[in-house]
Amino acid sequence: MKDKAVIYARVSTKGQEEEGYSIPAQIKLLKDYALKKGMEIVQVFQESESASKAGRRQFDAMLKFLNEQNEVKDVLVEKTDRLYRNLKDYSHIDSLLEEKNYKIHLVKENEILDKNARSQTKFIHGIKALVSKNYSDNLSEEVKKGKLEKAEQGHYPSVAPYGYKNNILTRLIEPDEEKSLFVKRAFELYSSQEFSLDTLREQLYEEGFRYLSSMPRIPRSNLERMLHNVLYIGDFYWNEKYYKGKHKPIISSELFEKVQEITSNRSKGQKSKRDFQFTGLLSCPSCGRAITAELKKGKYVYYHCSNAKCPEKSVCTREEEIEKQFLELLNSIKIDANLLEIAIKALKEHLNDEKDFHYEAVKNIQSNLVKTRNKLEKIYEDKLDGLISEEFWFKKHNDYVLEQKSLLNSLEQHKQGSNNYLETGIQLIELSQRASELYSKQNSTERRRLLRFLSSNYMLKAQKLDCKLKEPFEHIVKLNQIENIRRERDSNPRYGYP
Repeated sequence: MKDKAVIYARVSTKGQEEEGYSIPAQIKLLKDYALKKGMEIVQVFQESESASKAGRRQFDAMLKFLNEQNEVKDVLVEKTDRLYRNLKDYSHIDSLLEEKNYKIHLVKENEILDKNARSQTKFIHGIKALVSKNYSDNLSEEVKKGKLEKAEQGHYPSVAPYGYKNNILTRLIEPDEEKSLFVKRAFELYSSQEFSLDTLREQLYEEGFRYLSSMPRIPRSNLERMLHNVLYIGDFYWNEKYYKGKHKPIISSELFEKVQEITSNRSKGQKSKRDFQFTGLLSCPSCGRAITAELKKGKYVYYHCSNAKCPEKSVCTREEEIEKQFLELLNSIKIDANLLEIAIKALKEHLNDEKDFHYEAVKNIQSNLVKTRNKLEKIYEDKLDGLISEEFWFKKHNDYVLEQKSLLNSLEQHKQGSNNYLETGIQLIELSQRASELYSKQNSTERRRLLRFLSSNYMLKAQKLDCKLKEPFEHIVKLNQIENIRRERDSNPRYGYP
């Protein structure tokens, strides 16, 4: 009997699909491959959707199809970045390989991934998946740069907070006629020193102010944040930096400062929480609750399960012991010199695939720019010929201008985003070489950020740290273990080697 397989083909946008140069070529390549390998294609999944985020319809449909039957074990796809450009989908595919023994045929890369694939092959594939994801991340970084530039000019660069609204045409924020009254009244009432946060909520409601139609009373936490937001006096924070804003304030600086003084006086005498090194990082595998820290005898920090009913509650672990195990983990991802050379070589080869992806993305944006410019010219001619009203022309003209600006921004982001994904991929590998060194030099916040980058699921059971590292770090550990066994074998006379 022939092995049964499914095909997955993808382009990034509807425009690329309409141009007809990518999906048909992918399907032909994969059908020719199946014919050569003697495989029977039972279903073809194809879509025009970005793979930078999880949640693609046909990709999810393929996973559902594979999970509901046991006959099809082979998935044919052109190359890594057609399958995914995000780590969540990568994780789904990886679990299929491990748990159900599927095979992923990356035809152009001449690779077959399955449960028994060499760790080195899985490692290199993980690197490629991360670099594919990195291109999308770089686009996000360019968006952040644009927002930072906007902030530097004194304009709030995000969604308007409560009390303000975004002006679509000017792309700036301005006071909302109704909600700004709510904000102003909240500050005025609190400044009287007659209200707590809870009684202030009720007073606003009694005076007829409604926070939202679906939530008439403002949540206590939202109210507290509102009373500390400098945006309402015309300034704002962005990336933890203070900016003098150019938007219209809702309240005066004097009123704001008076409220800050009141809240400051009320909070005096409250003890500040100590920043324990591994707070919010560990969980208990027995009950799933967080591992909490506790200071004993004024100097010893112990960690234990926060669930009073959990049997692990009584097991306490010194902070020094946990740190020792984390350092061992960081040292375990240091790549062997030979493997590092192989990984960097694979990245450089993968650069060609990323260039193809970049070319397709830019070509599609440029095509849509031409279409938008044609639309602008057409509605202008229709206006001159009296075919459409002045009001209709104005509305459509603004829509097309905004569409044009969005496309131009995307074009610039793609041009910038293509510049450094190779360098970032290499930096990612080199991070594994210096992880323990970086950890030792950083404060608690930065240490937690580094550890979360490596894994999001750290558990502590019976004083032992356990986790599954993100890719490619998990494969680095396996490769290092294999390399250690090989070296021990080669140097041990019992195995018959010199």
